[in-house]
Amino acid sequence: MPAEQALTALRQFDVEAATLSVWTLKKSQSKTGRFKAQSVVATTELIEEFKDIASARIDRCAEVDDYDLITQINESSCLFLESDETLFPQMQDVVDQPPEEHLIDDFSDLQGSLGYVARFVHGDGVLYCVCKLPGDWQVKKRKQRINLVLRENRLDLADDETFAISKTFDFFALNGDILVVNRANFESLLEYKQTYISSFAQLQADAAFQGVFSDMALLIEHVGTNTMHLRRMAVVQQRAYYNDANFMAKLQAVNLTRNWKIDFDANGKIIPSPESVRTIIQVLLNHRLHSEMTGDDFDVPSASPVAK
Repeated sequence: MPAEQALTALRQFDVEAATLSVWTLKKSQSKTGRFKAQSVVATTELIEEFKDIASARIDRCAEVDDYDLITQINESSCLFLESDETLFPQMQDVVDQPPEEHLIDDFSDLQGSLGYVARFVHGDGVLYCVCKLPGDWQVKKRKQRINLVLRENRLDLADDETFAISKTFDFFALNGDILVVNRANFESLLEYKQTYISSFAQLQADAAFQGVFSDMALLIEHVGTNTMHLRRMAVVQQRAYYNDANFMAKLQAVNLTRNWKIDFDANGKIIPSPESVRTIIQVLLNHRLHSEMTGDDFDVPSASPVAK
């Protein structure tokens, strides 16, 4: 389903009329799935709170873009991709079980939870609203400080066994589509970063990419395990401008004209330096753009061609 249709379907889902089950998520060591889940019984008040949170966040989604590795999300936008591109089907499998057969037995079962899913069912539709938990949601960490509540204008000690939920969700799944509103938490829960790591490893092994550089050691060190750098390199691999001889020849010429300070050896190979490595990544992304209006060059987070 195209992005706009997926967003329309999400906005049209009747959250208020839906029935709700709540599931906590943990990582699983099973060979058949990456997640395990347990259900919790929610009070009427908590159900209404979840419905309000889901409705409020969905209402703010007025724009949608296809999921691109470095496209940014703003307060009123979301990113679209199909769920089978991710680990979500494995998460879906564990929260589609009968909730009464997987109830949490003890408060300690909440320890180590990675996130939770509010599963809304209305008619034939099932909406999954997913939120990643902060690290301090775990009991053992919360016991390192005192929790307080305000009662009748007085601070009082709160039971240490208390938890907080976020007033938002990180992504929504409906009809096999995913709409992401918090990229970092989405990627963390569904292990998307591992995809970038694997992509960069493949790129380093690509003979054509190796041939662009005199030495890749400094580039590899710069990228390291930084998520944003890994995303950028995944896009470099995806667009593969480095495979285009005309692009690489033009890069050398424009580098001289614009004084981008990228060094090349006698064979036309790029010589990375601490000062130029960021620029090298930007030009391989084709994200260094020239303004005809001011004559300035700009590095941009993403670039969309202007319709002619």
